[in-house]
Amino acid sequence: MSVDTVIRLSNVPAGSPLACHERGTWSRAPQSSEATLLCRKLRGLRAMVAVLECDSVARAARMLHLSQSAVARSISDIEAELGFPLFHRSGRGLIPNAAGQRLGVRATRALAELANGYREAFAATASQADGGARAASRFAAVVAPQQLTSFIAVAELGSGPLAANRLQCSQPTIQRNLDQLEDLIGIKLFRRTPRGTRLTDEAQALLGPVKRALAELAIAEDELAPFGGRQQGTVIVAALPLSSGFLLPKAIDSLLHKSPYLSVTVVDGTYEALVRQLRQADVDMIVGALRANDVPPDIRQEALFEDHLSVVARAGHPCLATGRTPTLAELAEYGWVSPLPCTPARGVFERVFHAADLPLPKTQVHASSSPVVRGLLSASDRLALISPVQITSELRTGELSVVPVSLQHASRAIGVATRRDGLLSPAAEQLLDELRALAPTMQHPT
Repeated sequence: MSVDTVIRLSNVPAGSPLACHERGTWSRAPQSSEATLLCRKLRGLRAMVAVLECDSVARAARMLHLSQSAVARSISDIEAELGFPLFHRSGRGLIPNAAGQRLGVRATRALAELANGYREAFAATASQADGGARAASRFAAVVAPQQLTSFIAVAELGSGPLAANRLQCSQPTIQRNLDQLEDLIGIKLFRRTPRGTRLTDEAQALLGPVKRALAELAIAEDELAPFGGRQQGTVIVAALPLSSGFLLPKAIDSLLHKSPYLSVTVVDGTYEALVRQLRQADVDMIVGALRANDVPPDIRQEALFEDHLSVVARAGHPCLATGRTPTLAELAEYGWVSPLPCTPARGVFERVFHAADLPLPKTQVHASSSPVVRGLLSASDRLALISPVQITSELRTGELSVVPVSLQHASRAIGVATRRDGLLSPAAEQLLDELRALAPTMQHPT
């Protein structure tokens, strides 16, 4: 089956139908009222997980307070929708096959996320209502897909009408779904303000787990596709400035050459915004400069290579016309374009001057955008400490030059950040393998 290759480069403007409630962020959430197949079968998946946990339809039925025929029917219904079996039927009962085992892992994780979201929502309130394990498990078992998709849409867009437009349904339908969700969980989720509908603290605690749960089910559909004779897969990668220009495009090109059926979405933004999206499973990974300090405990970093920064100037810059190698102290007298505060590049910038026992040079411009920095250098006598791999084309054409000055501690780690408790999709694992394979070639670009 032929599937078109898709690459989307996204910096979603606020106010657009795809924009999240928080400006400039990307959402993996459903964009219509037609939830994914497995999301629609959420309650049936609870029966399937119970059978896997109990290793018996009879015991699963007792645990769920259902009849054995109801449990078996739920599983058969999912199999009918998928078009292939999940279990072997034998005298010993239902034995999961490879597809069933794979779906079981994702469904278990999805239901655990929903239960965890319920508990976290109660932990964010002073309410004495039941936020225990049994109530959380019940919430995960009975919450309806349309309640979850309506909740996410309003949370992201901050408006019932905008949510209705995204999900292609009526505003009363959105409101009914939200009312039912609040009745089910027993917590107020939204408050109205002059600027629109805003999440309560409890709803904010619930949002991340709900989004991660739906992401697990979306990934499960990709993983199950080969069992139905199809090939599909999606990876959403967040790119920090350095990676977007050279490493990531090469990795994506190699990935799609080997697996042309995949869909790749690339999003960008600030590190803080991208970490929030990573935590909510809106993106699979972040590629770029790693943080040396204050790494969030729920984020795992993998270094791919060391990137060495250099002082860069325009061709014909006065510091290059002296006929000798300038000192860092001499270069500090020029105007500089410094990296933004609290970024790895800024850390390198400060270390380089401190190692030379020099004060930071005077800077009127702070920027981390590669095109902006390149433009400022080309049009002025400013200097910048940047990676040569970001200006490969300009070095080849002679528009910019590396200033031959000795620097200490002028490197930073480039790598990948993922969720510590996450389980990457096969497509995301493939992209990560391509990044690992390409990393050694990034040390000395040509």
